[in-house]
Amino acid sequence: MTTMVVSIENSADINNLMLAVRQLKGVAEVELQKEMAFEHIPGLAYTYEERMADICKAEENYALGQIISSGELKKRVATW
Repeated sequence: MTTMVVSIENSADINNLMLAVRQLKGVAEVELQKEMAFEHIPGLAYTYEERMADICKAEENYALGQIISSGELKKRVATW
């Protein structure tokens, strides 16, 4: 199953969209939810905030020169 999330501000457009989607072949169900707030990014095992924190930390590590290449990592692991 595939889920489509659409953000629409004009309520008249919502009904038009639902009618159009219902007419597509292979559509099993059309459901309207007033507000959808995802704690986790759909399909991923972490929240948006966690991912942004990881990206900021990675940028900080890069700026401090604390990043090594995968080749260097393989060399270090081989010595363990």
